[in-house]
Amino acid sequence: MRRLVLLIALPLLVLSGCDLLGSEDDGDQLVTTGVLVGNGGNFSDQNGSLTFYDPATGQTATLALNAFVQSLTLHGGRAYVVLNTFSVGHVAVVDVATQQLVGRIEGLPNPRYLAFAADNKAYVTKIFGGNGLVFAVDPAARTIVVDSIEVGPYPEGVVAHEGRVYVANYGSLGAGRTISVINAATDQVVGTLEPGCDGPKALFIDEEEELVVVCQGKTVYNEDYSAIIEQTNGQVVFMNPATGAVTARLTFDVQLGSANGTQVAYYAPAAEELYAISSAGNQVFRIDTDANTLAATLSVPEAADLSALSAVAYDAAQQRLYVARLAAGPNGAPDYTAAGAVVILDRSGRQVGRFTVGPAPSHIELVQETR
Repeated sequence: MRRLVLLIALPLLVLSGCDLLGSEDDGDQLVTTGVLVGNGGNFSDQNGSLTFYDPATGQTATLALNAFVQSLTLHGGRAYVVLNTFSVGHVAVVDVATQQLVGRIEGLPNPRYLAFAADNKAYVTKIFGGNGLVFAVDPAARTIVVDSIEVGPYPEGVVAHEGRVYVANYGSLGAGRTISVINAATDQVVGTLEPGCDGPKALFIDEEEELVVVCQGKTVYNEDYSAIIEQTNGQVVFMNPATGAVTARLTFDVQLGSANGTQVAYYAPAAEELYAISSAGNQVFRIDTDANTLAATLSVPEAADLSALSAVAYDAAQQRLYVARLAAGPNGAPDYTAAGAVVILDRSGRQVGRFTVGPAPSHIELVQETR
């Protein structure tokens, strides 16, 4: 009888301890109710859009945004979509449940990425035009609070943590090597971190409260840009955000990055995993952010009608990897005018699904809740 009790208890222990299934310590279950894809569109056509995908039914819906979709951030049931136009950019505010546009934050030149520091305050990076700048905005009032926080050149990714805002200074063609630190109470730059890699592109705070820096690498051309004379590869660097000390470093034999210069990585807290893409290598790297090690390298299956990789997200609840791809033109090169696709892979990299999205998909986020 004692042996029978042990045999019954063992499966229960295994099931209750598996974080990759999306279970939480308090018994709540992580559920993915939707996949939201930002489609950059062809910039000259200004035909960017959002695709809403229901993983339960496989159905999609589209919301036209009439601008280039750079990135998107989910917060409080809304999607904050960073858009660029021929004149000035803005952030579109979309209600995820109704899939409708409910407002805009206007007057943001060359906006790139957005991160929330509080419900009533977010920060938006500005990549082009003079010195690198960050805007502080009030998402509720949809107004700009501060429009000239000067950081490093060509700022890209941004993340907030414990009263500080961290900004990745990508630099021209990846020549940047610093992270600016902003005090969210004063909106002043209070420090600079040095991850020791070229082209910091995306930033995350992991479950161990480390600052995770995804560096693309840099590319140096000759004077007429006809040839590459120097190139460095990508890295993922783990840092103490308070001291700037590097706690771990992963180096790759390719540059990291998407085909259209948009989303390079996705962090899944429930799995404690980071997924980074290399469009040049047609690869997705799975990184264990608890052990700070490379856990797997996945090659995305070939498809005659699809080309380069452009965005990524991982659903820990269903153990599904979503990878956005550009359409392929007649010669196999990326086609930024035709509809792209998101392929769905299992943890081994085997394709288990696919759905059509708009031209040049640029960012993927998951709509999730615990039940």
